[in-house]
Amino acid sequence: MQRSFYAVGGTIAAARDAIAAGVGSNLAGGTHHAFADHGEGFCVFNDVAIAIRTLIRDGLIHKAAVVDCDVHQGNGTAALFADDPRVFTFSIHGAKNYPLFKVSSSLDVELADGAGDEGLSAITGQ
Repeated sequence: MQRSFYAVGGTIAAARDAIAAGVGSNLAGGTHHAFADHGEGFCVFNDVAIAIRTLIRDGLIHKAAVVDCDVHQGNGTAALFADDPRVFTFSIHGAKNYPLFKVSSSLDVELADGAGDEGLSAITGQ
C-alpha cells in the first residue's frame, strides 16, 4: 500500500515539475485502472487523475488531456473524468485486451491483435 502512496506523490511532483521546468516524469505511475471507489488490475489509486485534480484545485491548470498508450484501456481514468469537461481522455489500446468491459474515454482507438504500423496508418490516414 505504501508504494501506491509514493507513486501518487511522485506523479504530483512530476506534474508540478512539468509546469515549472517544462518536463517531469514518474516511472512508477500510470495506474489507470483505479476508480474513485475501488482499485482494479493491480492499481490501487489513479495517480494521474489525482495529480490532475490536485493541479486544477491549486489553480495551476484549468484543463488537461490524458494520452494513454497502454495496451490496456484506461477504464478508471475514463470513468473518473467522464463528466468533467475540463479533462479530455484519449486511450489507444488492444480491442480484445483487459478490461473486458471498457469505459468510454473522450476518444478510444481500439487496435486489433497483431496490429502494426499499417493499422495505425488506417486510423491516422498517413
